[in-house]
Amino acid sequence: TQNSHTMKVVAVLVAVACFSVSVEASNVICGAKTTSKSVTVEDGDTFSFKTQKGKKYRGNTKCTVDYKMGDTCTKMLFACTKFNINNNDKRKCRKGDQVTVTANGKSKAYCKNKKPKVTSAGDISVVFNSNRWKHSSGASCKMTCTEAASTVTTTEGYGGATWPNSGGYNGTWPSEPVVENNYTAKGQMIDLDTTMQAYQVGSGSKMVVWSHDIYGLTGENSDNGRTKEWADFLAENGYNVLIPDWYRGNNLPGGTFGPDTFAWSASVSNWTKIESDWTNVILPYLQKESPSSIGMIGTCWGSYPVVRLSMFDTISAGVSMHPSHSILMANAGDDEAEVLGLIKSPQLFLVEGGAVESVKTGGLSQEVLGDKLTVVEFPDMKHGWTMR
Repeated sequence: TQNSHTMKVVAVLVAVACFSVSVEASNVICGAKTTSKSVTVEDGDTFSFKTQKGKKYRGNTKCTVDYKMGDTCTKMLFACTKFNINNNDKRKCRKGDQVTVTANGKSKAYCKNKKPKVTSAGDISVVFNSNRWKHSSGASCKMTCTEAASTVTTTEGYGGATWPNSGGYNGTWPSEPVVENNYTAKGQMIDLDTTMQAYQVGSGSKMVVWSHDIYGLTGENSDNGRTKEWADFLAENGYNVLIPDWYRGNNLPGGTFGPDTFAWSASVSNWTKIESDWTNVILPYLQKESPSSIGMIGTCWGSYPVVRLSMFDTISAGVSMHPSHSILMANAGDDEAEVLGLIKSPQLFLVEGGAVESVKTGGLSQEVLGDKLTVVEFPDMKHGWTMR
């Protein structure tokens, strides 16, 4: 059926968008003292590794980067174009600074002008250590996926977007959420602070913050939709998912649309409160999980925090399904063009038939964001189709 086909497309788009970690977030420049990062390498990825920002690296530095091979890559290469690491032991690099590369079950130290060039069919670990004595100009290297897992066929979507035909990149559709009338959630409700709850499911460093629709997380009609099913679906596909209660229990009056909805929506679409909750409550929780990336997904009302928070460097990508942020911004007195102009990360809008012009192909959003935004239109679908 059309709806079944659309759900498959949506599942693929969500999976692709969650993998769309911005290059800036995965490039590594070692800082002073201790740096530790994990980077997932997918087909087509090339990430830089530098021992320092300036002309010479500092002393007493330990910089560790674990390059994890992603599902779409089967071979990686770590190679350096510039390499000058001070060490008095040219052969074994035991007397001074060194870069140690671990791959294929073996570790090897590099120093002086001997440049690493290591190929692996698995994960690669790179560790840079410097002592407190003489320092050199350091290393500039790249990690590249040199062989894809498989050939991926694509389908051109509305707005010129091209997407894989298979969400798992292995020739088969992902098992998207099945709508259940009495669905039993697999995650848990947790307290982020004394008045903000969240639904949490999954584990790992690939974090997804899901922003709920207008019915909220703890409202009387919240569980009539598929929000938790979608979160569970993403968790089953390797993501650590958090759905914060942005409303803090101040849910839609009466549980449905009514005469108080307009005023209420303006009160909960308050950027000052949302930014404060993100900075002081939600982000500190995420940072405890040591995220390699943080992706945002929002449905309906949830596109408002997605678009707003995508101004921060910590957000790798944003996905908005049947987005309502344009209407909400007008209601809250926000300047939509100004807000869109602050966005730094790639965005994906999944737009229903009858959506406002701003979020559609060629609308204000695309005029402002340009190549940062992909719009995929589903003209046969109604608002809220992914949730209800």
